Amino acid sequence: MQPIRFVRRDPAMRADSRHAALPRVLWIELTSKCPFDCVFCSRRLRRGAGVHMDMALYERILGELDAPEVIRLNYSGESTNHPQIAEAVRIASATGATTELVTALASLPDRLVEPLVRSGLDRLTLSLHTLDEGQFHAIYGYGSVASVRRKLAAIVAARNRVDSPRPAVDLAFVAMRRNLGQLLPIASFASRNGLAGLAIHPVIRRDPTPDAFTHELDGDRLRPEFLAELASHIDEVRRQHPDVPLSVSTPEIDGAACLGSRPVAYPGPLPDGARIHSCAQNPWETVHILADGTVVTCEVRDRIAVGRVEADASGPGLAAIWHGPSYAQFRDRYRAGAVPECRVCPYKAAYLPGPATCAIAGCGGPSRQLLHGWHDADGSGLLWAKRTAALELARPSGARWLRLEGWIPQRVDRVDVRIDGVDAGELAGAPATGAAVQRRFALPAIDRAMVRVELHVNRPLVPLREGLGADCRELGFGLKHAAII
Repeated sequence: MQPIRFVRRDPAMRADSRHAALPRVLWIELTSKCPFDCVFCSRRLRRGAGVHMDMALYERILGELDAPEVIRLNYSGESTNHPQIAEAVRIASATGATTELVTALASLPDRLVEPLVRSGLDRLTLSLHTLDEGQFHAIYGYGSVASVRRKLAAIVAARNRVDSPRPAVDLAFVAMRRNLGQLLPIASFASRNGLAGLAIHPVIRRDPTPDAFTHELDGDRLRPEFLAELASHIDEVRRQHPDVPLSVSTPEIDGAACLGSRPVAYPGPLPDGARIHSCAQNPWETVHILADGTVVTCEVRDRIAVGRVEADASGPGLAAIWHGPSYAQFRDRYRAGAVPECRVCPYKAAYLPGPATCAIAGCGGPSRQLLHGWHDADGSGLLWAKRTAALELARPSGARWLRLEGWIPQRVDRVDVRIDGVDAGELAGAPATGAAVQRRFALPAIDRAMVRVELHVNRPLVPLREGLGADCRELGFGLKHAAII
């Protein structure tokens, strides 16, 4: 196979800076085939026998990218069953993106353990919902706990042989009433094996499945009694295993927040007048591509195509779809809170419109004036930008300067700053140690009520890749304060 050639994007395809110039977080369905038949999965109903993604199509998709952040090689199928899984990971890793894979693991061929570990894979998430052998078969319909244990041990041994922290291995647990008693044993398993974390995903049911999950769900919402029971089990895990990083996918576990001018997780139906700021699969920088090349905005709307990438280069490519009218229309409706599926989605962040401010403080948490390229607030007092990020600030009468203050992490040479599309200068880093920085930049002589600021670093820090822990985030600039003065 010839080395893949990564092309730079067409300069004529300009983003409006409210979204990334090209998608930077991609879910790519390498295959819709799967030997498992999990009780909560509608794959068999939706995909039937399934198909593998053609490698020519895959290479075309990745060849169009420009400095992607994350490539997740999974969706409805079992990706490790793709006949060229190790090569697919190698190609994804060569883009510079953090490359991730979710797997039930039991069907991974033994001969692929070593190639997969050596492929450049950054993160391997083991989808593990029970350690009870009988329950395992009832939930998965295939495989065994014994095979999972054996193959995980083989992956860890192979990783030790290459003396690398990659891939980081963590766990994903789909919480159902029947397996809540397994949450603590699985956390203990993560602790004993030194795994990087445990993510808990309460069961969802968007499509018909043999089990209606009536104990967990009322329609498409989680029942309060199930949430209370789940919260109790989570509290016990945190008490007994504070060493295991724990996350819960749905904000429903914490109840509804009050809407205000700052974006907050809002699992309930969007009130009239409110707006959607973002979500885990937002249209500002993320995209889903199914095994046949169909492009969809997210897994909730995966029946609604916004385009289709063809393996043949004469057909439309990903860049054309990303900048096309279907995506543009969806972004406008998403932002306005006019997409029915998004209005009721429990994973959205929402806010109430109000006057824009001329300053953003990192210690203040999320801001609706952060446009794209930002991580969720992490309690550090900084708002972390990725390789490329954008924000906007109100321009008071007579203002002449943009003032930026923050932290440039180690490895990063500089942060290039653009204001209203004009190169304004840079913030200099200290690649060996990291550096606190602050500087004023002159505003362009453009009479606009809002100032658009773009930040770009050419070499972000990914802590996992530098042996600095299991943090897979792409860190470009830690914003402490931004103001128009």
